[in-house]
Amino acid sequence: MRYLIICCSILLLFSCQQEDKTPLLIGKWKGVNWTVDGKNSGRNAANVRFEFKNDNTYTAAFEGNKEAGTFRLRFDNKLFTTEEDKIEKSVLLSKITADMIVMDMNRVGDREQLILVKIK
Repeated sequence: MRYLIICCSILLLFSCQQEDKTPLLIGKWKGVNWTVDGKNSGRNAANVRFEFKNDNTYTAAFEGNKEAGTFRLRFDNKLFTTEEDKIEKSVLLSKITADMIVMDMNRVGDREQLILVKIK
């Protein structure tokens, strides 16, 4: 009976683990849509660029602003980035596929959403 309980516990533990989606992030991305509270943000999403590398480093650029540092993705799809000499920040990736990322952000209480597509 004890063996059965241990086996069931191990099976339950492994079946509850989610797939690591970090490999889907690796590559170069560009913005295609940026909204604030569901409306056009007035920002040019096409000027947004991200690159996520296998060594867990990233670079980002938007209209002359550049950023570089490290990243990690948790199993709950929260992306944490730490820019060089800055504190860690996070965004929720509500969708991650091989060719699209949807970032849900909060800027001073306003819900922002940035959609990125992979650059081929």
